[in-house]
Order: sequence, then C-alpha cells, then structure tokens
Amino acid sequence: MKKLITSKKQAEHQNLPDRKAGLLLIALMIICVFLSLTLILRAYHGKPIFPTGESYYNMRMANSLVYNGVTTQDPLQETYYAPSPYHFFLSFFLFVFNSYSVLWFIPIFLGLASALLFFRLLTIMGAHKEQAFYALLILAVTPVFIVVFTGLYLLGWLIFLSLLSFALLTSKRKMPRMVGMLCFIILALSSLVGFIIASMVFLMMLILMKRKLNALIAPAIASLAAVIIMRLLLRQLPMLEGFGAFDFKETLSLLGANIGFDLFLLLIFFIGFVVLWSRSKSTRLIHLSTLLLVMLSFFNSIARAFASFIIAYYCVVTLTYLYNRKWSLDIIKTGTMLLVLCSLVFSLVNQVNLIVTAQPDALFVKSLMFLDTLEPGRVLTDESYGLLVEFYSDNNVLLDGNSIQFTKDYARRKDDSQTLFNSARLIEAQPLLEEYEIRYVLITPGMKEQLWDNNERGLWFLVKNSESFEKRYLEEGIEIREYKPATPVMPAG
Repeated sequence: MKKLITSKKQAEHQNLPDRKAGLLLIALMIICVFLSLTLILRAYHGKPIFPTGESYYNMRMANSLVYNGVTTQDPLQETYYAPSPYHFFLSFFLFVFNSYSVLWFIPIFLGLASALLFFRLLTIMGAHKEQAFYALLILAVTPVFIVVFTGLYLLGWLIFLSLLSFALLTSKRKMPRMVGMLCFIILALSSLVGFIIASMVFLMMLILMKRKLNALIAPAIASLAAVIIMRLLLRQLPMLEGFGAFDFKETLSLLGANIGFDLFLLLIFFIGFVVLWSRSKSTRLIHLSTLLLVMLSFFNSIARAFASFIIAYYCVVTLTYLYNRKWSLDIIKTGTMLLVLCSLVFSLVNQVNLIVTAQPDALFVKSLMFLDTLEPGRVLTDESYGLLVEFYSDNNVLLDGNSIQFTKDYARRKDDSQTLFNSARLIEAQPLLEEYEIRYVLITPGMKEQLWDNNERGLWFLVKNSESFEKRYLEEGIEIREYKPATPVMPAG
C-alpha cells in the first residue's frame, strides 16, 4: 500500500511540468489570438496595420538607419535624436527583408515573449502555476498590453528587455547572467527612465525572493557607465521620457487614454493589495513599494506599463479571495464572478475598438500619398497627424507627436499653431506662415469637428476663401491647400 501511494505521488510530480507547459501554451495561444485579431480587424477595415502615433516614427527612423547610417539629428525634422537600440533592432529586419511588412510581426513576438517571461518569473517567485496562468489571462485584456503589443512602441521593447534581464540575472549559471547584464545595458541605452523603473522592480523582486542584491548592483553600475560614456560621446543629456501632469484622460482607457488603466482592474488591484497587506507583515514593504509604483504611473506612461504587469497578479489574488471566501448566498458569489468576467471582456472590447477605429484609414493614407507627389514643403496640420505626414509624405511638419520632447521652442510653436488655426484673416496668419515657412495646410474631418465645430471659421475659412491658398486635394472632407503668397507688384518706373 505504501509503495502504491509513493508511486502515485511520483506520477503526480512527473505530470506537473506537463500541466505547467499546457497552461502556458493555452495562455500564449489566447494572447496571440487577441493581439492578432486586433491587427486583422484593422486590415479587414482597409486600414494600415498600425494605428497613428509612435509606430510610424520608429519605422521612419529605422529606415533612416538603413539608408543614411547613424545620426544624432532627425534627418526630416532636423531636431534632436539619440540613437536608439530599438531602432537598430527594427532596422536589422528592414535591412534583411527590405519590407515594412515584416515589422507587423514584431509587436506580437515581443508580446508573446514578454508573457512567457512574466509567467516564468511568477513561478520563480513562488506563484502557483494556476495563479501565473490566470495572471497571463488578465494581462492579455489589460489596455496597456493590448496597445503596446499591437504597435511598434518603445514601451514594448522596454518591457521585453526588462523581463528578459530579470529572468537571466536570477539564473544560477554565469553565462545567462552575463547575457542578462548585456540586456540591462541595452535597456539603459534605450531609456534611462525605463532602466530606473526596471531597477526598482528588480530590487523588489530580489527582496521578495530573498536573493543577494549583487544580481542588481553590478548590472546597474555597468549600465550607468554605458549611459554616461554614450552621452559624453554624443554630447547629449539623457531624455526623461513619459512624464506628464496628472490627467484622468491620459490615465484611464475608458476616457480615451492611449496608454491607460482600466478603472475596474484598478479597483480589483486595490482589493488584492488589501488582502495581501493583511496576510503577512513581512512582505508589507514590497506591497507598499508596489502601491508607490502604481501612484507614480499616474504621472509616467513607462511606469504605467510596468505597473500593468504587477496589477495583473494582484487581480488574481482578488479573484482567488472572492472565489474561496464564504458567501451567505451562492447567487451573490456567482453574480460577483460574472460581473468581474463581464468587466474584463468589456475592457478588451473597448480597447480593441479604440485601436481598430483609430487613424489612419485608407482615405487619409491616400491623401498623404498624394502630398508625397507634390514638391517638398513644411506642412501645417494637427499635431497628432504629424508622424503620419512625415512617414507617408516625407515632408516636414510644424509639430508632431515627438515635438514636446525634441523641439526646444515647443511651447511657442504650440501657441503659434493655435493662433494659425484661429486666424480667419490673412493679415493675422501671414507673419506666422512665413516665419515657419509653411507651404501646405492639411485639414481633416476630425480637425473640422474638434477645432471649428464643423463651422467654416478660423483657418478653414481662410484657406477656402483666400486667393493665397491653392486647392491641391479635396476628397471625403480631407483638404490639402498650398500657400502661395501674392507677389507684390512693383510700381512703374
């Protein structure tokens, strides 16, 4: 009888790796479906794979590295540029395959790899395989994860490098630790803020796992040394990316934030925080640090991305607590779990819908391709369209999504652009048009609604009624006007 029990335990122990691999495979398949479906839906609606924004800047700079080599200035905007390891990573695939199409698969690959590493790290830190599995499922529906890994975002690269570094630096073998140090250095060269936040998270991990801090100290020193040397060579100060004033519209996905939290998941996180806080006094410092990271994430988008992974685990703690606690009525328990499930589905559907409906669409791309056929010149349009204009038309713009970071006189340009949009008379607009050498004005239906409430006023009225603006393109509400200042007539001899 004793031998029978022993053999049964051995069989169960042997089945554990298979069960762990099975759960991981299921979670990765679900994540792959969610990410792929988002991009497929954009393609189904006839839109470019990536939504507007950073993806087009990263593709343009990667392409510039292939054809122009390393530079410290944006060749199109002529603004500050720090060579990024992420752009070198993308340029490698462009150089080998000579097509932007290969870049479509990069976000999904980084998302799956990050999920795999996150699962491994959770199990290393003592989480049960079922907890790690459910954490991946919750992570798969978080707005930040869906956004970051359906576009060519620097955030996705930072998350992947951080998780890979954590996994390698906690290895007992020397070679993986050396590779992990190299990944940590690349992380620091990619983003100083990302490196600092990753170091904070790794420190929390080491304390929780009761590991020596040497796993962090040596890589951190080497990384900081690499950053200092690189900045001295480039004669540039490091950028502090991702910071901004607190604004719910920039923090909550429900209000349209690009990199935002789901409100219901935040609520579930705080319940999980209280549960774990009350269970053990020895880990309260870790939980307090997590709470501080979440608070920081309301002011920094990079911290928000890291916090989303941690929040996923706390949500699992909440769901486990709610499922296992004693309820006076089973119907309340069932209703609570259904409410949580519906909220997760709503979070996923809402974020996917935001990505699928985002610009650019086929009509907008068509207008930009037409702009590319015209003679080069600076374009005045809404700041949010700037990166698209640069990528598709190869024209300089007054402001784009990176101007707030890389343009020294950003505040002045922002004010002047608003003055131009509000100018209905040429005498008001002409000084600024000539100062910034504006040649083209691109107006979209979205601008007409947001800037002028669909009433012909301001710059829209001016370009339609002034002889100084020649109509070059007009289709489905998208207008391109060329500014041609009147040549002054010289008086007769």
